[in-house]
Amino acid sequence: MPSGPLLELEGVWKRYGREWVLRDVNLSLQAGEAVALLGPNGVGKTTLLRVAATLTRPQRGTVRLFGKPAAGLEAERGWLVYVAQPPAFYRHFSGLENLRYGLALMNRPRPEAELRAALAAFGLPPQKPVAAYSSGMKKRLALARARLLAPRLLLLDEPETALDEAGRAALLALVEEVRGRGAVLIATHDRGFAQRAADREVVMG
Repeated sequence: MPSGPLLELEGVWKRYGREWVLRDVNLSLQAGEAVALLGPNGVGKTTLLRVAATLTRPQRGTVRLFGKPAAGLEAERGWLVYVAQPPAFYRHFSGLENLRYGLALMNRPRPEAELRAALAAFGLPPQKPVAAYSSGMKKRLALARARLLAPRLLLLDEPETALDEAGRAALLALVEEVRGRGAVLIATHDRGFAQRAADREVVMG
């Protein structure tokens, strides 16, 4: 791992059509940090996460991940996990099957015992089909998958949405776990949650 920032955005501009969503954004995350992006819907929090995750390219500016230009990443991509809102799963697979199949597709298979332990940590039954999951259960399954991937940079989009108190406690534990080896960037409009989860806030909008 590099000794410098795990994520750097310098002078980033992003637009959709004629509308600029991000204007001259500068952001840096160091190892050990959890940073919250605060602001109402529509201010560009999700777009910023997608730029950081290399899912969309900015019109201007520079993005560096783990000390390298984002366009030049190869093996390092496995160090980054982005949990989108809403998360996507195979509806007719169980939670256990989703984890098993999803990690195999990413060439990151894990032993069965670890899959079941991750489900248990987030209070999820292994055999229940995802089609019968509530929104909160789907969110917890996404977080369980993120935990199994052991990222060094974790990007979370409104991760607290639809979670009960037990789910939020498990989420906070995941944030602390990732901070122990890397950094976390969280997009949220909930200032109370941001204060619990992050040690630094960036207000957008």
